[in-house]
Amino acid sequence: MNIDADRITRYFEELNGKITLGIVDGCIDEVWQVVDARISKNEYTVFNKMKQFAERIIRCGEGGMGNEVVRKRRSYGGFTANTGNATARLGVDTVMLGMYGKERIDPVFKEFERMCTLISFGEPALTNIYEFDDGKIMLPYVQEIVNFDWDMLVSALGMDKLRTIFSESDIIAIGYWSGTPAFDEIVTKICENLLEGGKSRRMFFDFADIKKRDKKSLTDTLHTLRGLNCVIPMTLSLNEHEAADVFEHLGEAFAMESDQVCETIENVRQKTGLDEIVVHTPYFAAAASCMEGVAVVPQDYCSNPVRTTGAGDTFNGGYMSARLEDLSIAERLAVANCAAGFFIRNGYAPDRVDIVNEVKRYITRVQQHYFPPSGVV
Repeated sequence: MNIDADRITRYFEELNGKITLGIVDGCIDEVWQVVDARISKNEYTVFNKMKQFAERIIRCGEGGMGNEVVRKRRSYGGFTANTGNATARLGVDTVMLGMYGKERIDPVFKEFERMCTLISFGEPALTNIYEFDDGKIMLPYVQEIVNFDWDMLVSALGMDKLRTIFSESDIIAIGYWSGTPAFDEIVTKICENLLEGGKSRRMFFDFADIKKRDKKSLTDTLHTLRGLNCVIPMTLSLNEHEAADVFEHLGEAFAMESDQVCETIENVRQKTGLDEIVVHTPYFAAAASCMEGVAVVPQDYCSNPVRTTGAGDTFNGGYMSARLEDLSIAERLAVANCAAGFFIRNGYAPDRVDIVNEVKRYITRVQQHYFPPSGVV
């Protein structure tokens, strides 16, 4: 695994480029912890593991259940905000296109008016998140997002403004497929109407919870993206749960062992017809690229996270930032892992100084113990 800390340092010292994130997105996260037992007015214990809470639900059988919750935070959420926070903090010129408030920007998004170019055309969705040490349960209300389509986007911003936004971006990133019925139409219209003559070099996708859509929808979307990959190279990023669904859908087995993923991820990439597939898990990240082959790098697993909600989006932000120029596939994965790892341990996304220091720490801690499978970068 060839990861050069000095090269990555120079990369972030000189980094420039523009990433546009959208489209049908914008979410306020109400994050809660579920109380296990109330001890006193000021003391209580919470469910730290999802399995513990699931077992409590199962024990209720067919009866009712009532558990106290305590608010952990109210914050921005969703693909554009979480990923935009990561790219902007790394110094990337970031455009966020989505639903952050119609008459006025909701206060939870105010910081992005300083960090990014914020373009809003609707009211944000609301997601109730029940957060545990090992994961989260997300229950979003997304009616406005579900109803959104291409005609509404054009009506809100106009073709000229849309063409300027997308043609001036190096990377266009779109999420989440699972909550956007008009996803195929919107992506197709962008490729057909907004990219010609511009500088866009890549589209990046985060599907989110694939189980929210039926198998035919997934088949149709993969077929659509395969046909558009010749217009602009495409990257699909998947966490371990999303990867399991996509791999199975395409007749491949997904396992949480990095060497086994290396054997199948290129098969998945070829079956999708996309330029690049990325998989990120709490233990490793892997990618298959049409031009660069397959790479896998370990994640420095954190057993006591400060914050997990948004970690996958921070990974994506790190990966896209590392893809603006000429970092190798293994270096991109290392940067993305470091961005996510830093976020999980500290509760906020790294800036340029943080990511360089994190990469150096990562190499010292992880690389000397890592032996890649034969034939893998």
